[in-house]
Amino acid sequence: MSSRPAGRASTTTPNAVLPGRVLGIDTALRTTGFGIVDCSNRRLRAVDYGVIKTARGERLSECLRRLAGGVRELLDRYAPDAVVIEGAFYCRNVKTAMLLGAARGAVIAVLGEYGTATYEYAPRRVKQAVCGHGNASKDQVALLVARHLVLSLEGVHDDATDALALALCHLQTCMTANGLLVPEVL
Repeated sequence: MSSRPAGRASTTTPNAVLPGRVLGIDTALRTTGFGIVDCSNRRLRAVDYGVIKTARGERLSECLRRLAGGVRELLDRYAPDAVVIEGAFYCRNVKTAMLLGAARGAVIAVLGEYGTATYEYAPRRVKQAVCGHGNASKDQVALLVARHLVLSLEGVHDDATDALALALCHLQTCMTANGLLVPEVL
């Protein structure tokens, strides 16, 4: 797992629905992105971001074990108030869709073990929240994530910026109309 660690700031939530720390997870079998964002007095700060990688050629069971272990490590280290994952989307290749489903299932199972509040957002909704429109490119998402969080994301994996975008989407949704549009917990 590669990441950029940072200490946790004390968090206070301005209203009941605004979590202090959100972990975004962009699930995949080989490279799963993660991003942790703190919210204190409606100010957002990236705490850590990176990817959980598994090697090509590894057995499916080993990839899922490593992915689950990486998520457990993140939950133990950062104790997020909420976790956000990307919603399922249409995939033309059935095998790819099944592998992505297995990866999502491994992540959701770990989140269930920990009892962490878990939310799901469609990719278009994440792009709309971060960029203002649902057809944004990966480069546009990365640029606006960097601006929102005042970061230099040069050389950062796309999956990590997507995970930060998931966390931002949830926090922005919570801040809008006192969280009226926050989805149901998974």
